[in-house]
Amino acid sequence: MICCLVVDSSPSKPGALAEIARACSPRVEVHGDRVVVFDATGLDRIIGPPAMIAREVSALAIEQGLIVRIAMAPTMVAAWLMAHAQIGQTVVEAPRMAAMLGALPVQILSALPEFKRPRKGNSTKTSSPLLTFERWGLKTLSQVARLPRADVHARLGDEGVRLHQAACGEDPSPLVPADSELKFFERQILEWPIEGLEPLTFVLSRLCDALSLSLERADRGAIAITTLLTLVDRTKHERTLNLPAPMRDAKTLRTLIVLDLESHPPAAGIDEVGIEAGVAPGRIVQGSLLDRALPSPETIATLTARLGALAGESRVGAPALVDTNDERQTAQKGFTGATGTAGTKSTPGTTGTAASPTVLRRFRIPIPARVVVERGGPVRVMPSSAAIPSGLIVNRAGPWRTSGRWWTTDRTKWDRDEWDVELAGGGCYRLAKIRETGNWEIEGEID
Repeated sequence: MICCLVVDSSPSKPGALAEIARACSPRVEVHGDRVVVFDATGLDRIIGPPAMIAREVSALAIEQGLIVRIAMAPTMVAAWLMAHAQIGQTVVEAPRMAAMLGALPVQILSALPEFKRPRKGNSTKTSSPLLTFERWGLKTLSQVARLPRADVHARLGDEGVRLHQAACGEDPSPLVPADSELKFFERQILEWPIEGLEPLTFVLSRLCDALSLSLERADRGAIAITTLLTLVDRTKHERTLNLPAPMRDAKTLRTLIVLDLESHPPAAGIDEVGIEAGVAPGRIVQGSLLDRALPSPETIATLTARLGALAGESRVGAPALVDTNDERQTAQKGFTGATGTAGTKSTPGTTGTAASPTVLRRFRIPIPARVVVERGGPVRVMPSSAAIPSGLIVNRAGPWRTSGRWWTTDRTKWDRDEWDVELAGGGCYRLAKIRETGNWEIEGEID
């Protein structure tokens, strides 16, 4: 079944009619802001018979503040003509299509989209075959449909054949779905400027509820949320949050926006609030009987946002690989909560594999130390920090010389000899000698 929606007046919100159609079907053909056609095949298994589908579509339109004409028919042209000819809801079953379509007046053919386009040099296009039908005394589409098509083509050409096909309820071409992506954007213009996050939270709650409903209808999840604030001094305050996974929970989205604005508050009162979502297909999650249950992406996103508000955004994240041979270099990226390969463990500042349980826990700031050297190797360590006891070295391995970026003039170059040592009092450490200065430092502890 094909459904056609026609609204007599222009919607207050551009694209509102297309949004209603896309809430029902992914195959939507848009004809401006007043007419849309969509494929309703399969909705009978979810909603019910065509009459019930029409009532549900009408209810969606009323929620958007629209009063629409609805027609459902086996073909697109039949649904189009019935929706333009009659008020309310019309359902055309296949056995009755010829009779119901044939009762329409000939003038309804002028509502076809190809005959409503402007002609070059004229403001409107008048179909000469349609005028010919009227001069022949044809009043209804059934009379047009009874004409021999070969004779219609001989006298009226391709346009006459197109009108004859429409009178018979035949589609000359299949439905062409619109390929434009929906924009998920909600905005509210305030009557009075607001200051502070507490009154702003109520506005964001309303916008997030509407955005969440649109995402749910389209089976989409937000992967990025952009908050657009128009301030009283006519400046714009814009913040974008990248989410770890597609989500559409209104409470979670509101919490993330509020926490971000706590860290980056607007500089003046707010006149207008808008939120826009970058979307991706909704998540399909399969649980496991063997793996331990993990927190949902919404919970992880809220937790990291709260930690970022307390400790700073630069202090919250997951370790990331750096394209360098200098093992001391570290980087951080946004935490997504994704699990790694089974049997491995990776924590910030550590290196190791499942096959080798030994890991090096690097100190964020290396600890300077005095080292006694005999025969080219360290024999005693005296750290500058009391956290590491001084002592004799009972076992050692090395040196491993490493160097790089010697061609640069900044401080990123390095040239050092590294040793792994075990102290008599217990504990294994990584020692490094800076060859340029001759100074020693303790880079980390080996577990």
